[in-house]
Amino acid sequence: MRFKILLRSDKLPLIYRHIFMSMIKEALKQSNPDYKDKLYPDKNFEKTKVAKPFTFSIMMPPGRKLETGTIDINGKTITDKIFYYPEGSYLSFLLSSSDYEFVMNLYNGLIKMKRFEYSSDIKFEYLKSMLLNEKDITENEITFKTLSPILVENKNEKPVLPIQESLQNFNDELNIIQDKIFKDVRGFGLKSRLNLTPLNIRKQVVKHTLRGFREKTGRDYMTLTCFEGTFKLQGSPEDLHLLYQTGIGLRTGQGFGMVEVASE
Repeated sequence: MRFKILLRSDKLPLIYRHIFMSMIKEALKQSNPDYKDKLYPDKNFEKTKVAKPFTFSIMMPPGRKLETGTIDINGKTITDKIFYYPEGSYLSFLLSSSDYEFVMNLYNGLIKMKRFEYSSDIKFEYLKSMLLNEKDITENEITFKTLSPILVENKNEKPVLPIQESLQNFNDELNIIQDKIFKDVRGFGLKSRLNLTPLNIRKQVVKHTLRGFREKTGRDYMTLTCFEGTFKLQGSPEDLHLLYQTGIGLRTGQGFGMVEVASE
């Protein structure tokens, strides 16, 4: 299922994904606390990292300006870039999921909340939601374009990009990642090996922050080396469709890896 959720706001920091993660958690808590706790377990639980059956992306309004300003991260003020939006404009929160229960809980929670206040100066007003068409994938090769950057890292947390000289290594790492995620999301791994062929891609370095990261490292944010653009992906049609629904690579539930089927 794919949704577009319209939110009114007058500005948004360049480091924004954690804000939408907070909104998702609060909406789930308002709608179904038990489901929220299952998807985001307490630190004291044996398994705290649960693969998320969704991904998201943000489309910003036209006429925005990017300026330097101050933002609040966990009570600490830092200087960074901020997007300022024209008066009366709204941003589009695009969300895709394979889990009907997740979508309904999020939708009901947003309606119940109506507004979300992350901080004194970052606020969203819920306007409306629209169901988007989800394309059927029946072939074993599809061309995707990214809606949010894709992150692939090896076991040492080093980024791996789909560039020609290391494409074999990239595909090996991608298969390891997706096989593990699929086992969590649907109970079994990949049905066949994935093979990604870049068409028009570029490296994208993304600033990102999480409370656990800040507590562990003492740093305000991390930088993640991702890629975006268009590429062909070969695999089982069932696997390709699940990737289309839940995202490709790591941190999909944190706003990475969302793709759309590219027009032929």
